[in-house]
Amino acid sequence: MKKTLAAVAVLGAFAGSAFAADVTLYGKVDLGLLYSNTNADSIVGNSTDGYSVENVKSDKMSMKSGGNSGSRWGIKGTEQISEGLTVGFQLEGGFTADDGKQAQNNGVFSRESRLYVQTDFGEIGLGRMGGLDSGSGTYDIVSDGYAMSTGWGDSIGNTGNIFLGQSDRFDNMITYKSPTFAGVTVYAQASLQKASSKTEVEGSSDTDRYYALGATGNWGALSTALVFSTTDYKRDWVNAEGEAKAPQTDSELAKADGREDMSKVLTGYVSYDFGMIKPMLAAQYFDDVKGISWEASDAFKDDFHLANLSKKGYGVMLGATAPLAGGTAFAMVGYNDFESTEELPGAKKAEFDTINFGVGYQYPLSKRTYLYTAAGYTKMSGEWKSEEGKLDTDKKTTEVVAGIVHNF
Repeated sequence: MKKTLAAVAVLGAFAGSAFAADVTLYGKVDLGLLYSNTNADSIVGNSTDGYSVENVKSDKMSMKSGGNSGSRWGIKGTEQISEGLTVGFQLEGGFTADDGKQAQNNGVFSRESRLYVQTDFGEIGLGRMGGLDSGSGTYDIVSDGYAMSTGWGDSIGNTGNIFLGQSDRFDNMITYKSPTFAGVTVYAQASLQKASSKTEVEGSSDTDRYYALGATGNWGALSTALVFSTTDYKRDWVNAEGEAKAPQTDSELAKADGREDMSKVLTGYVSYDFGMIKPMLAAQYFDDVKGISWEASDAFKDDFHLANLSKKGYGVMLGATAPLAGGTAFAMVGYNDFESTEELPGAKKAEFDTINFGVGYQYPLSKRTYLYTAAGYTKMSGEWKSEEGKLDTDKKTTEVVAGIVHNF
């Protein structure tokens, strides 16, 4: 009896403090089915006997968590300290609803973990959060220009297929958001260490650091945004030494000609809401960006370091949303063109381009629950050039996804 009374007292005290601090528990559960067909080229062989291209095909039907938007749960709250001064927090974690596991491996609240202060002079946020050009998180300012956001299914309308300079959620972030003047809001960000590490020193040349400056403009039906971001790469990436072999870590990469210590990314969009249709145009230029996220095959090895080469290029996306039969229809087309900006000893020069189509539809069953379906096609193709000749490779993916989302 005493234990029961004590538990009730504790719960009552917690509920009272939560009410006073305006704390909210929220989340999203997204589950559906995904069909994908992949036709990809793999590079096989070795530097002694030569290389060739083999084609690999696959068909897969699977249960998909986050086929429309990532499943998540979170806690957020605010407290007004005085007139013109509010302190708040947000803790948000992702999970895969089909098996209940964490969606990210680096923490319970890996989607967002921030404490922020709001004043008449603007807002300052501290912690883990999405970059201004990440397409995710509270301070992202570019996703309103993406008709199908950051992805349906695995690749339908996925902006990461086209905008290879797109940032991510980063640790140790400081964000400033200005008050809005004449429809314009200014943002600034700095991550002293993009990913926390026991072996790297925060704020030093031993770790990757992210910086961004951006602004949004909203004037009725017209909206726009522009972001410039850069990553100051750690010295292991810039000054790496070793043999030309499949790298396991940055320090094992061979010294490359043409590798710079800072990336340059410029992203922007413009959209106009005509009521019956809302078209939007987004574009990105990227240079000296680390990594190429092409998963055509694990067979890229030895002299083929596609996933680690620095790259430059551009991407363009045209999209639109429109009300249709009580729901909302989505459509997009994207294209990019890029090349590697370096050559490793014995490696090849890479030149690639991508085209991506996607269409989707959402239908609300209530204010908190909706159905969705989408279909898309992505083709990434290119070639490796060397003195011995070239190898042409491509990856074609077709996807269809359907599911249900419940918000709480």
